[in-house]
Amino acid sequence: MLTPAAPAPLYLRAAVPADLDRLAALRADAAAWIGREHGSTQWSTPLNAENALASIERRATVVAMLEPEGPPIATLTVRPTGSSRLWTAEELARPAHYVSRFTVDRRHAGRGIGARLTDWARWRAARAGAELVRANAWSDNTALHAYYRANGWRLVRIVEGVRSGALLEVPVRRTPAAEVHELGTAPPRLG
Repeated sequence: MLTPAAPAPLYLRAAVPADLDRLAALRADAAAWIGREHGSTQWSTPLNAENALASIERRATVVAMLEPEGPPIATLTVRPTGSSRLWTAEELARPAHYVSRFTVDRRHAGRGIGARLTDWARWRAARAGAELVRANAWSDNTALHAYYRANGWRLVRIVEGVRSGALLEVPVRRTPAAEVHELGTAPPRLG
């Protein structure tokens, strides 16, 4: 019987302004694939450079590489607060982190990179005292909803009339993600 191969190491660092073009390209490629394969309009508008740069400057955005000095192949932004337009006051009162702009280069799809990146976010959220990690996805992107659910997330509800109104959550993780290594002298600030 063959033993599954261990996942290749994944290296994370805080995104820097020089990553902005790569992050925009990742989003554009993902949007094209999502539209073509799943009929969703998710990310059909270009990345808002001003908002993305603000997240980078707050050290809330990380990039993932397959080698310590390699090109970014995935990205994720994590915030300690959610939108009152989407989440109820009771939900917002519960300690949680909120992920967004979660993108994996399609050339690396099927390698578990997305699952390990969200496992890392769950572990970091636990270390910060959160109970949950939450996300919102475009309401018409049912394939993404299914991806999250297959990885242990729960669909909380779909907020009617909101383009990105599919709300999902998952409990934090108390153990580090397998083969995920943070680079730099300080971990990303996530906030």
